[in-house]
Amino acid sequence: MNNTWRVMTTKSDAEPWWFFEGWEKDIVQEWTFNDRDEAIGRFLEEMRRLSQSHRKSKSKKLHSIAFWDPGEAFFCEACDDDLQVYYGLIIFENDRPMEIKDESVINEITDRIQQ
Repeated sequence: MNNTWRVMTTKSDAEPWWFFEGWEKDIVQEWTFNDRDEAIGRFLEEMRRLSQSHRKSKSKKLHSIAFWDPGEAFFCEACDDDLQVYYGLIIFENDRPMEIKDESVINEITDRIQQ
């Protein structure tokens, strides 16, 4: 079996690690790779880009990162409240969130992202 990797960016009112039903509709961009290093490279490149344009960030198990600006919200009529807008970054391996084990990648993520 050949491994495949996907890197996705999302825009939603939920952090990217929740994977609520229908979360796929929130995908803004997606890249597919047959090479692990290329996928990780794209993931780190997008992480750098998103961290430069958003003041806040948080990671969950390193494979999913949420970026946001506290003032960016939208009004939800159904819940009668303002909801935060999150920009998500996710890396999948074979259609499952990827377990990141490479120490240099872990260090770069943790150095840039508020855990």
